[in-house]
Amino acid sequence: MAEFFWTDDLCTGSPLIDEDHRRLIAYVNALFEAMETAGPSDAMREAMSDLVQYTREHFGREEAEMERVRYVASLAHKSEHTNLMRQIVALKEMLESGGKINVPAVEAFLSEWLREHIVRSDSKLAAALERGARAV
Repeated sequence: MAEFFWTDDLCTGSPLIDEDHRRLIAYVNALFEAMETAGPSDAMREAMSDLVQYTREHFGREEAEMERVRYVASLAHKSEHTNLMRQIVALKEMLESGGKINVPAVEAFLSEWLREHIVRSDSKLAAALERGARAV
């Protein structure tokens, strides 16, 4: 089974964002575990639904913080969020309709996307939030 581990390079320095990311990784790992079954299952659909819901909540919190500090890269960052949401909602819909998925490809995509987004985009957001907090 694939598993996504929290590593020090994923720490953004923002307790709010880092805690959200730890929880997001737990949801990703729950999906990975559920995908180890043969074919679509209730457990897989439930894990996917939970991941979609939590991802929406997490992105909402990040985007509210972007607005609060008037983050200059918010449009690009929100675009990344929108693109991922489209992809995971499509995957959820495929599972709900009984479609088969390429498990290794989904595991690789989610792991790579999340790691890259945290390291490249969320770390910059966390720095902007810290600057914004000091300016208040």
